[in-house]
Amino acid sequence: MKIGDSVLIEHGRTPGTITEVIESQFKQWNVDEPGVMIKSAPFGLVFLPVSTFNEDPIVFVSRNEI
Repeated sequence: MKIGDSVLIEHGRTPGTITEVIESQFKQWNVDEPGVMIKSAPFGLVFLPVSTFNEDPIVFVSRNEI
């Protein structure tokens, strides 16, 4: 996953865009584990921790390569 990737969350129902990939500096983000921050119109910013990826995978849609 990369910043700017278009994805689907909530079992593929809700579109969003990855705004941050959090692999370290958890305290800076006020989170306890790695994960991704996703901007999604219905929710605003959503943090999805890695521990939830198996039960509700993030579905890759597209990447804008410049």
